[in-house]
Amino acid sequence: MFTAVATGDVSEGDLALLRSAQRSRLLLALMAIRGTARQPDEGGPRGTHAPTRPSTAWDVLAHAQRSRPSTVEDVLADPAVGAWAFQLLRRLEHGAAAAPGDAPLWAGATLLGALAGAAALRAGIRATLRIPAGAGRLWLPSLGLSGSVSRGTWAVVTLECGPRGAAVFGDSGSIRLPGDLARPADGWFPLPTIDRQSPTGPAPLALDHLSPYRDFRAVKDPTRLTAPVLERWRSLLREADALLRSGHPAAHRLVTGTVRTVVPVDGPSELRAVSATAPDSYGAVTMSLPLDAEAMAAALIHEARHQLLSALAELTPLHIPSREGPQPVYFAPWRADPRPLRGLLFGAHAFAGVTSFWHALQARDRERAEFEFALHRRQLRTALAALGTATGLTRAGGLVVEGLTREARRLAREPASGRAGRAADLCCQDLGALWRAAHLEVDAEAAAELAAALLAGHPPPLTLPAAQLRTHRTGTPRTSGAEQARLWLARLRFTDPAAFDRACAAIADGAPHPFGIRDATVADTRLTAGEPEAALDEYRRLPASPASLVGIGLAAKADGVSMLVERPELVLALQAALTRLGAPAAGPEELAAWLGSRSTAPDGAPSDAEQIDVAVGPDSVGGVQRGLVVGTQHQAE
Repeated sequence: MFTAVATGDVSEGDLALLRSAQRSRLLLALMAIRGTARQPDEGGPRGTHAPTRPSTAWDVLAHAQRSRPSTVEDVLADPAVGAWAFQLLRRLEHGAAAAPGDAPLWAGATLLGALAGAAALRAGIRATLRIPAGAGRLWLPSLGLSGSVSRGTWAVVTLECGPRGAAVFGDSGSIRLPGDLARPADGWFPLPTIDRQSPTGPAPLALDHLSPYRDFRAVKDPTRLTAPVLERWRSLLREADALLRSGHPAAHRLVTGTVRTVVPVDGPSELRAVSATAPDSYGAVTMSLPLDAEAMAAALIHEARHQLLSALAELTPLHIPSREGPQPVYFAPWRADPRPLRGLLFGAHAFAGVTSFWHALQARDRERAEFEFALHRRQLRTALAALGTATGLTRAGGLVVEGLTREARRLAREPASGRAGRAADLCCQDLGALWRAAHLEVDAEAAAELAAALLAGHPPPLTLPAAQLRTHRTGTPRTSGAEQARLWLARLRFTDPAAFDRACAAIADGAPHPFGIRDATVADTRLTAGEPEAALDEYRRLPASPASLVGIGLAAKADGVSMLVERPELVLALQAALTRLGAPAAGPEELAAWLGSRSTAPDGAPSDAEQIDVAVGPDSVGGVQRGLVVGTQHQAE
């Protein structure tokens, strides 16, 4: 099973086991909430206006399960239930802070009545429940949301259901629920669903823009999806499902067996769509509208693999957190910030699935798929180099890495050449260099010695100074402000060449952030268009910055690497040391050329700079080990 999880080629039995484990975990949380919850505190209503007790709501759930077991399973399968339950349990048991907009404690535990109400409605049993309602709107998990029937931020409303139908009553009105709760009615807003077929039968997908606990980041009010936007979501999800079903059956089995809900959120643009998952909301993917079905399918695979590995990690630890001192952090080639071991492992696992997807898609969408495949394959190789030497993995985590490594070796045999492959290599060099410039620094004394040697006319030392992770005073690494403009321009070039031309023209005209691409320059457009000479001229005219410095390095030798790309932090440190000495200003190309003039040792062995992948440590970078930890930080994530 570990091998299956590592490759993403899980069977229906594997998925059923992981879903069962998640169900058990949720039931334990609900039982703990039932046992821990106290009577409403001073802020809650009392007497006849008090909400139904958790123990009574539990009895209604048990009655519904005895009547029609599938009804309770449908309610518990709503990922928003887990988001509510686990957050509340941390507050009750450990005094954790409430999420923004969360229910007060008196209302939190009695929201168990919402689960009971949804199950009673599904089972068709008689029940009367008094349930807390945010802004007077009753949330019924897996079903939908009522209109407001009561005043106040959190009010108690009454749900009555029986053979003659159901209604919601509050102090400012009432709503009669429709007989078919999947259809909208006056005062009733059902969760939209998209029909899907899994290998074992129907697997409907909910599009949740209504549930208060749908987004793990905060409790949210419902949002309105206009008819065109809703249809766009439906169309892309159906197309992505068909794409996976016909061309990537293992990924289709994973996605339909894992993702139950998509939560729409805003993103920078359709080109730069965002997506996320959280262990508490097993089955939910928070995402913005992507550009097309291919991007939708890739995002769903990415997040489904996160859910898959998260479910496995609930059964057995994949890594051992450091209990003393700061956690080691690593270069993750898809992130601008240093990542802990867990983040590196989960990212590598997700991007392995995305790499396989684009590899399978090359026959359909050649240049775009070639670019994405080459990009993610190289990123995966870099991450696995670090994971292969990490010391914090358990035996289970090691088995996952072994499976990922075998898959990466298989993919490494596939060709990735042509202009798409070259552009992908350029982007990987760019992202690594920008990360180094943002997060690594060279000791000031070592940089001063370099500056003195340069001013005295001496060559650089054979062993160049190492680099360390730059930190704030709190010990948290500084994150990069770079928006990775060149990566997004390259992605647009191979996704939609006409749109790429329009973006280049807009940037030349000074338009801000076309297609959500921030801080792009004319030099960036020239480089990503495959015009390094023109790009170099443009970069030399730009104000000095890490992005322009790396751009010069990429354009000056577009098919290889230079010190501006391999060790930008060293060039910046040397530049700063010369300034402190009051020496005449030297350009980055001159400094990089001097640092690289002894890049080959007398015996022909490559220099330290040539041997590093991107990051080494824990206390230094620039030595002879490859792709290892780059420093330490005090935060686990």
